[in-house]
Amino acid sequence: MKIKLKVPKKLKYKVNFTVNLLFFGLIFYGVWWLAPNFYLLKLFTAKLVSYTSGSILLTSMDGIFLKRGEFVLQIITDCTAWKEIFVFLALFLSWPKKKDYAKAIKSLIAILLFNLIRLDILMFFPNSFDYFHPGFQYLAIGFILFLWTWSVGITKLKFQITYSKPRKKAKKRKKK
Repeated sequence: MKIKLKVPKKLKYKVNFTVNLLFFGLIFYGVWWLAPNFYLLKLFTAKLVSYTSGSILLTSMDGIFLKRGEFVLQIITDCTAWKEIFVFLALFLSWPKKKDYAKAIKSLIAILLFNLIRLDILMFFPNSFDYFHPGFQYLAIGFILFLWTWSVGITKLKFQITYSKPRKKAKKRKKK
């Protein structure tokens, strides 16, 4: 016995997107449930932040830490932006229409830079940690959604800077 589900053409793309996103969501949940350590990714992130913020990198059996002045920040798995990247990739790969892979790569780099800036700001303003940290979560959601819509072509935005030479004034002709 075969069950054939007929989806109206109008909803075909929406259903396809939803099913694919659900599939990637289940994969994400499985990876999250396994609680990966991502030690090398944490170390790489900590080295980048240490370099850009001028902080000291400390590693111990308890974890990876950054110290700037009296403030100590522990780099945990969530500091590596793996969730943000996975969410972006799930949205991007689930999109049933034409995609721009070059824009997707630029978006992934932008997500990593956003994460680096986020951690740097937390290192430079340690007393504001309780205010900045939750705010960055909301900014990250908006930023990921913007980059996704840009990568799949919903949002049109060009990052080109052009320069045009000023026009020369035309010579006036004398009437005879």
